[in-house]
Amino acid sequence: MVVFGTATPSGGCAYCSSCNSEQSMERKAGELKGALLEKFGEAVKFRYVDVMSEEMKDYPEVQRILSRVHLPLTVINGKPSFHGGLSLEKIGGAVSELLK
Repeated sequence: MVVFGTATPSGGCAYCSSCNSEQSMERKAGELKGALLEKFGEAVKFRYVDVMSEEMKDYPEVQRILSRVHLPLTVINGKPSFHGGLSLEKIGGAVSELLK
């Protein structure tokens, strides 16, 4: 799983009012990572990527869709799955389904 975020203000997201900077997106992603690891253990591989970083060259497929999604963007098993927020309930549910 990879969560893509940015330091550029985005005006908030659908799930919280603080997702308007890399620090808060990264912090929220870190909280999500902790909760997912607690629930699913090492079955979950998690990474946070700033969309303004050099790391983005490793994700051309995500670069192509950035103009059509709201950050943060969660990609699970290479598939863009959620955007505009980091909902443990929704993302955790998707992970749970994949691990069945």
